[in-house]
Amino acid sequence: MKFFKLVLSLMLSTGILLGCGSADLDNNEGQTEQSEVQGLQVELVISQENGEEILAQEELEIEEGLTLMEVMQENFEVEEEDGFISAINGIQAEDGEPYAWLYTINGEHATVGAADYEIENGDVIEFDFQSWE
Repeated sequence: MKFFKLVLSLMLSTGILLGCGSADLDNNEGQTEQSEVQGLQVELVISQENGEEILAQEELEIEEGLTLMEVMQENFEVEEEDGFISAINGIQAEDGEPYAWLYTINGEHATVGAADYEIENGDVIEFDFQSWE
């Protein structure tokens, strides 16, 4: 009888420990999923004439893997031609006018169009409507 109680106690203890261990595992999975849901942080600045007039300044949390074009289209009224932004919120060059939307990423001039740039965490992206002459 004593042996039976010992085996029963051992089985109950093992069951409780296994149950607690799986609860912790589930909790850790929830934390991992929550951190995956958190997006990338990006700051967008829209200006004119080399930053003299700030038209918009937004700090956004976005999904990983989005291009700059996708983020701009989700947050502003944008027109594009061949992957390059030609108008933001109705501001665009008139025929023959030497103006364009140029952008920098973290202070460096962009080397690709907005449709080809995949946003990275912490990027500061500045679009400026300026003369290219």
